[in-house]
Amino acid sequence: MTELKNREDSKKHKIAVETEAAKKAAAEISGKAVKIKAKAGQGGRLFGSVTSKEIAEHIKKQYAIDIDRRKITAPDIKAFGSYSATVKLYQGVTADFTVMVTEE
Repeated sequence: MTELKNREDSKKHKIAVETEAAKKAAAEISGKAVKIKAKAGQGGRLFGSVTSKEIAEHIKKQYAIDIDRRKITAPDIKAFGSYSATVKLYQGVTADFTVMVTEE
Protein backbone atom coordinates (compact mmCIF):
# COMPACT_ATOMS: atom_id res chain seq x y z
CA MET A 1 0.00 0.00 0.00
CA THR A 2 2.77 2.45 0.89
CA GLU A 3 4.64 1.57 -2.29
CA LEU A 4 1.62 2.53 -4.39
CA LYS A 5 1.24 5.81 -2.50
CA ASN A 6 4.95 6.59 -2.96
CA ARG A 7 4.70 5.90 -6.69
CA GLU A 8 1.71 8.25 -7.02
CA ASP A 9 3.48 10.97 -5.03
CA SER A 10 6.57 10.54 -7.19
CA LYS A 11 4.49 10.87 -10.36
CA LYS A 12 2.78 14.02 -9.08
CA HIS A 13 6.14 15.53 -8.12
CA LYS A 14 7.60 14.75 -11.57
CA ILE A 15 4.63 16.39 -13.32
CA ALA A 16 4.93 19.46 -11.05
CA VAL A 17 8.67 19.79 -11.77
CA GLU A 18 8.19 19.41 -15.55
CA THR A 19 5.33 21.92 -15.58
CA GLU A 20 7.42 24.44 -13.63
CA ALA A 21 10.36 24.01 -16.04
CA ALA A 22 8.04 24.45 -19.03
CA LYS A 23 6.55 27.64 -17.54
CA LYS A 24 10.03 29.03 -16.92
CA ALA A 25 11.07 28.28 -20.53
CA ALA A 26 7.82 29.81 -21.83
CA ALA A 27 8.47 33.00 -19.87
CA GLU A 28 11.99 33.14 -21.32
CA ILE A 29 10.86 32.72 -24.97
CA SER A 30 7.49 34.46 -24.95
CA GLY A 31 7.45 37.67 -26.95
CA LYS A 32 11.10 37.34 -27.98
CA ALA A 33 12.51 37.27 -31.51
CA VAL A 34 14.57 34.42 -32.92
CA LYS A 35 16.93 35.76 -35.58
CA ILE A 36 17.82 33.49 -38.49
CA LYS A 37 20.12 34.41 -41.37
CA ALA A 38 19.50 32.71 -44.71
CA LYS A 39 20.76 32.87 -48.27
CA ALA A 40 18.42 34.01 -51.03
CA GLY A 41 18.26 34.20 -54.77
CA GLN A 42 16.71 36.84 -56.97
CA GLY A 43 13.63 38.63 -55.73
CA GLY A 44 14.44 38.00 -52.06
CA ARG A 45 13.12 34.44 -52.07
CA LEU A 46 15.00 31.93 -49.96
CA PHE A 47 16.75 28.85 -51.26
CA GLY A 48 14.36 26.29 -49.79
CA SER A 49 12.62 27.38 -46.61
CA VAL A 50 13.24 27.89 -42.91
CA THR A 51 12.16 24.74 -41.08
CA SER A 52 11.12 24.10 -37.50
CA LYS A 53 14.41 22.22 -37.06
CA GLU A 54 16.37 25.39 -37.88
CA ILE A 55 14.14 27.43 -35.57
CA ALA A 56 14.76 24.95 -32.71
CA GLU A 57 18.54 25.12 -33.32
CA HIS A 58 18.54 28.93 -33.22
CA ILE A 59 16.43 28.98 -30.03
CA LYS A 60 19.03 26.70 -28.44
CA LYS A 61 21.89 28.97 -29.62
CA GLN A 62 20.27 32.27 -28.63
CA TYR A 63 18.40 31.36 -25.44
CA ALA A 64 20.02 28.05 -24.31
CA ILE A 65 16.63 26.31 -24.25
CA ASP A 66 16.35 22.87 -25.81
CA ILE A 67 13.05 22.48 -27.69
CA ASP A 68 11.79 19.54 -29.72
CA ARG A 69 11.27 20.66 -33.33
CA ARG A 70 7.95 18.79 -33.51
CA LYS A 71 6.49 21.09 -30.84
CA ILE A 72 7.04 24.24 -32.94
CA THR A 73 4.17 25.53 -35.06
CA ALA A 74 5.23 28.06 -37.70
CA PRO A 75 3.99 29.08 -41.17
CA ASP A 76 5.93 28.19 -44.34
CA ILE A 77 8.85 30.61 -44.32
CA LYS A 78 10.10 31.14 -47.85
CA ALA A 79 10.99 34.85 -47.85
CA PHE A 80 12.66 37.43 -45.61
CA GLY A 81 10.59 39.04 -42.89
CA SER A 82 9.03 38.45 -39.49
CA TYR A 83 6.73 35.53 -38.77
CA SER A 84 4.73 34.52 -35.70
CA ALA A 85 5.36 31.07 -34.29
CA THR A 86 4.19 29.05 -31.31
CA VAL A 87 5.85 26.33 -29.28
CA LYS A 88 3.97 23.87 -27.08
CA LEU A 89 6.30 23.18 -24.16
CA TYR A 90 4.01 21.07 -21.98
CA GLN A 91 0.34 20.27 -21.65
CA GLY A 92 -1.35 23.66 -21.34
CA VAL A 93 1.96 25.60 -21.52
CA THR A 94 2.65 27.42 -24.80
CA ALA A 95 4.78 30.37 -25.83
CA ASP A 96 4.40 32.73 -28.78
CA PHE A 97 7.49 34.25 -30.35
CA THR A 98 8.67 35.91 -33.57
CA VAL A 99 10.98 34.42 -36.19
CA MET A 100 12.96 37.11 -38.00
CA VAL A 101 14.57 35.96 -41.23
CA THR A 102 17.31 38.24 -42.57
CA GLU A 103 19.80 38.09 -45.41
CA GLU A 104 23.15 36.46 -44.71
